[in-house]
Amino acid sequence: MTPIDTRALASRLQTIESVALISKATSTNLLGRRIAEECIENELPFPSAVVIAREQTEGKGRISRAWFSPKDKGIYATILHSRSAENLALLPLEVGIMVASFLRETYGLDARVKWPNDVLVGGKKIAGILIEAKSHEESVSLMIGIGINVEALGAEAPEGATSIADEADPNQAVDLGSATEAFIEHLDAGLGRKPDSETILSEWRGLSTHQKGDRISVYLPSGEVSGTWDGIDEQGRAVVRHGDQVTHVAAGDLIVL
Repeated sequence: MTPIDTRALASRLQTIESVALISKATSTNLLGRRIAEECIENELPFPSAVVIAREQTEGKGRISRAWFSPKDKGIYATILHSRSAENLALLPLEVGIMVASFLRETYGLDARVKWPNDVLVGGKKIAGILIEAKSHEESVSLMIGIGINVEALGAEAPEGATSIADEADPNQAVDLGSATEAFIEHLDAGLGRKPDSETILSEWRGLSTHQKGDRISVYLPSGEVSGTWDGIDEQGRAVVRHGDQVTHVAAGDLIVL
């Protein structure tokens, strides 16, 4: 693995101000939450930074699922970022676009987004996103957790998972250090782009793995919504059609039947 020079990497970034690389963490999002709490408690500005771990012992996905995070197999990172509350609705879609476009542009993979924020290649999960937020006065401190499988996963891989090395052209070199630096630079450019809502919605729809009419179920804390996929609305919510009824779902665990 090519060593990551965090100082040189940070010097090339425009939006992210600092980069921290640690050998092991329970969860990079947990570290991000602690930083946010410390900043709020001591009235300190929330940093614009990225924390990268070579390994996570308790990596988390959505709905408290475990995220497979073995040493030097993937990018395990949390980006610390601030936004105003009114600019948050489409952030999960926006980050999904950034991850998918990185995989497409850098490795030529046909990466697709699955609502709300999984990234798939060939129907298998290659990346996941977990966004947490803490509000303070007029701004929101964001912990944007991103996991991307880079090296070949091997026999221990979770069912339905894949990686860059497993999907890329066999003649294309895949190196975790180089991939990590390229991804952070891509993400930094994406965070600085600040696209409008119409652009985000259009780009996400163009990358969506869903087809209109797909039979789906969305699992919510209050129960289950089943029907067919009818796209996303202007707020990024999933539109589920069941008979003559239409339900708009802001967050949930979507399963394609």
